[in-house]
Amino acid sequence: MGISLPSILAAIAKVVENSSPESRLNIHQLVGLEDGRVLVNMFDWQAHLSPYFRKLPQIKSYQHFSAFINSFDAKRPGVVLARTHSDAEPVSFQLLCDPRVLPPVVCVPALPAPGLATDRQTYLYSKIRPFCSNEAKDITCPAPQSTTQNGTQKRIMV
Repeated sequence: MGISLPSILAAIAKVVENSSPESRLNIHQLVGLEDGRVLVNMFDWQAHLSPYFRKLPQIKSYQHFSAFINSFDAKRPGVVLARTHSDAEPVSFQLLCDPRVLPPVVCVPALPAPGLATDRQTYLYSKIRPFCSNEAKDITCPAPQSTTQNGTQKRIMV
């Protein structure tokens, strides 16, 4: 039996599924399809919340955060406790710009899928396409497209 390289998302998902057939520990989750359909929406939470919250300074230096137990409650809304490690003294931060004003609870619009940049499309087409099965070449690594000024797409000759 020869080795078959997965060339489309469904085949890659099947490889993940079959990698732990008894325990079922590995579960695939596609976030989109080759045709551009989005299965898991992305949201611009930063744009929605940034008018109401401050950034936590030097956030990468902290490893442990408490935001719900005795810190992010009605008595001190917007306060988060941060620790550099589990045994460190917590540092308190007021993240709400105005603790009296909470962000509105609204449905944040989904972001459109950005697609691949032209240079990435070109790389896939020229470097990866030769390794795809003939059936998958136009699905996984089609010829690159460029968006024109009027928003239409055209194929780029590589």
